[in-house]
Amino acid sequence: MIDKKNKILVLLDGSEESEKSLDFIIDSKILIFDQIVLFFILNPFNPVTKGQDKEVLYNDFVHDHGKRLATLYIEKIENHINSKNSGIELSHNIVNSKDNLERRLSLGDVDLTICSMSISNNLDFIFNKSKNINFLLESSRRILIFPSNYEVFSEKKNNLIINFNESIKPKDFIDIENILQIDKFTILYSKNEKGSVGKLLENIEKKFQFEIFENNKTNIKTIWNTSKDFNLFWQGLHRKNSFINNIFDSSRFYSLSNNTPIFFRAS
Repeated sequence: MIDKKNKILVLLDGSEESEKSLDFIIDSKILIFDQIVLFFILNPFNPVTKGQDKEVLYNDFVHDHGKRLATLYIEKIENHINSKNSGIELSHNIVNSKDNLERRLSLGDVDLTICSMSISNNLDFIFNKSKNINFLLESSRRILIFPSNYEVFSEKKNNLIINFNESIKPKDFIDIENILQIDKFTILYSKNEKGSVGKLLENIEKKFQFEIFENNKTNIKTIWNTSKDFNLFWQGLHRKNSFINNIFDSSRFYSLSNNTPIFFRAS
C-alpha cells in the first residue's frame, strides 16, 4: 500500500439520508484514507436533526445566516466520527448552495467524493436523483455513490464489478488500489469484447484477482443474488457523454436498485 494521505469529501445536507455515508466510510473497511472534509450544504428551507434526541432544527437564515444551525450540526457529525475513530483528521466547509462544490473540488486536494441517496424507481432516478448529482459527476475525478439503505458487512471480501470498455488501462487498477481496498475484480464484457479483456489481463500485475463474465441479465442477476462478497460497481466516467449515458444501462441501474454502491472514475 502506498504511504499517502487520502482526503475524502463527504456531501451532507442535514438529512439522515446523507449521513449514511459516514457509517459507510468508517465501518466498511474498503476505503483508504485518513482525512475527511465535511461539505455541508446549508439549505435555508432544509431542517436537520440534532443529536440522538432527534430534535428537528430549522435554519434561522434571516437572523444569523444559519451559523447556529451549522455549528450544531457540524459538532454532531464530528462527535459521531470521533466516537468511532479518533485518528481521522477532520475539516469542514459550510456553504449555502451546491454550486460551491465545484469551486471546492477545483483546489485539487480531494481524492474521493462520497454521497448517499435513495432510489425508489426508474423515474425517480432519472427525473429527480440524477439532477441532484449531475453537477457532482461534472466536477469530480473519483466519486462513490451508494443507496442510503445499504448494509455494511465488514467481514466480507470487497469485489469491484467492472462494465468493460476499451478505455480501461492497466494503470487504472493501480490508481484504484491507492483509494479502495479491493480483494477481487469481476469484469463484465460483451460478446465481441472477450479478446480485448484477455489482452488487458495479460498486462495487469498478477497480484490482482479477476473473474470474467459475459454481460447479460442472467449473469448479472447471478452475481448479485449468489455473491457472498461486498459488491461495488465501477463505472468509467466519460466527460463527453451526458449523465444519463454515463449511468443508465441495465447493469448500472441494476446495481443501484439492488443496493450496490457505484464507483465513478474519470477516464
